[in-house]
Amino acid sequence: MNIEIRSADKAVISGYVNAVERESRVLHRVGGIPFREVVKQGTFAKALKNGNTVQLMLNHERVICDTNSGLELREDNIGLFAKAVISDKEVISCAKNGKLTGWSFGFKCKKDSWNDTGEIRTLEEIELDEVSILTKTPAYTATSIELRGGDLLRECRFENNITVEKSVESAENSRFEQQKKYFEFLKGSIYND
Repeated sequence: MNIEIRSADKAVISGYVNAVERESRVLHRVGGIPFREVVKQGTFAKALKNGNTVQLMLNHERVICDTNSGLELREDNIGLFAKAVISDKEVISCAKNGKLTGWSFGFKCKKDSWNDTGEIRTLEEIELDEVSILTKTPAYTATSIELRGGDLLRECRFENNITVEKSVESAENSRFEQQKKYFEFLKGSIYND
């Protein structure tokens, strides 16, 4: 996750929500049975092509925006990439204070397959409901939450790789300050010789 604080009321958050064709850490099925999971390449692209609105949420609890209002999602050869300009005060405060801990995504499985030993599940077709930015630290790089509602099983997966960057404005101001100090140094050197 890359976080760029642009001003007191604006931040750009981007990064990979999930890497495709890579095994997760150990997850647990209902009943505690361990397994690993792989998202097949093209699964996110297919889900996004369906045109369903995907929400960006905070901790799977509160909607910040969606794919109709500022959230950009795409799958490339690495995985599901997300980018959003955030004006939510709580999220910006969390970003400034280093409290954002990673990404998560929530989905309904439409098609999956298991290897012969039942230890690896491959997601082949999903309905992507939402991606979340988190303030809660996931216990593992990939962990799981399953929420049942009637016959529907909604699953969530977490990733936690955070990078906070200075804003473009701050970086420009920093370069300006460095140049100013350098010129002051040169000026002092010239007059002191």
